[in-house]
Amino acid sequence: MGHMEVLAVTLFLSLLLAVFFVVLFLGSHRSSRRSVEQDALMPLDDSGAARRAPASRTRPPARS
Repeated sequence: MGHMEVLAVTLFLSLLLAVFFVVLFLGSHRSSRRSVEQDALMPLDDSGAARRAPASRTRPPARS
């Protein structure tokens, strides 16, 4: 292959990868309404978590 053919193949693959990235990027943002950052900032849901005992019961006895 000549130098121009290698350049053409390289440019074609670069454009193909760029289009592939844009399609996946837009698809991932349209599928989820909220971003990862928004999910991380939401308060924790206690419905599935085990109930905690009051703080006074969880402390070890004081040593004298």
